[in-house]
Amino acid sequence: MYDESIVIYSDILFLINFSLDFLCLFISSRLLHRKSTVWRLAVASLFGGLYAFLPYLAELDIYLSLPLHIASATVICLIAFGFGDAKGLLLAVLTFIASSALLGGLITAFYSLIGGYSNGIYREIDSLSFLIICVLSALFALLYSLICRKRIDIRSAEIRIKIGKDFVRARLLCDSGNLVTEPFSALPVIVLSSTCLPPPYDNPESELFPQAIRAIPFSTSSGAGCFFGFRPERIELLRPARKPKLIDAYIGIDTERKSYSGYDGLIPTSVL
Repeated sequence: MYDESIVIYSDILFLINFSLDFLCLFISSRLLHRKSTVWRLAVASLFGGLYAFLPYLAELDIYLSLPLHIASATVICLIAFGFGDAKGLLLAVLTFIASSALLGGLITAFYSLIGGYSNGIYREIDSLSFLIICVLSALFALLYSLICRKRIDIRSAEIRIKIGKDFVRARLLCDSGNLVTEPFSALPVIVLSSTCLPPPYDNPESELFPQAIRAIPFSTSSGAGCFFGFRPERIELLRPARKPKLIDAYIGIDTERKSYSGYDGLIPTSVL
């Protein structure tokens, strides 16, 4: 009898997991409209590629491996997208896990059909076939994301604001309950987190603020408050395959919240 030994090539294992994590993070960012940079996605994928060695270095039962996998996915999303808020992070982790399951399932099915996968082990994976299946899997997942995006876009919008000589883009969550108006002009108010505005517009209490500031009172079920806001030179609602729509509104600056479930702020549905 001969003992069958399995040789695991660390470079191939790392490359496969790095590539899949990068694709899944990219798809997740598109689905959730989360801002990220290539280097953050790369660093997060690097962590995921290194984490893939853990099951081969230590034998873990399912009661320990499952929480570790979830914790790893959480760290990967934190590196790629930042924290924002708990709800946004949870949504990012779930989307990343779902994307990973989709791509992983497609790749496993492909290699099972051609005899390159059996008993939980991938065998004889050449670079060309891996590249082809990655591209096809990514295209399939992106097609699925485009179908889902129609539902996502119903509750989200993107605007471009002209501030001085610069333009600022922001992704906003549509809020039918946002009935706040500027008291004197009765114009609707778009609420923006101060983190998406350049200085000195991120600090409405600064003496260096270059435009006239208005106090905009508001009330919610949890209490009342006041935003400081201004009227930009130009606000455009960006629409796919259509010309931008001009919006006449005030910008209310929220200096307390960094994110609205992954979005930069709230836009009343009345202006859409």
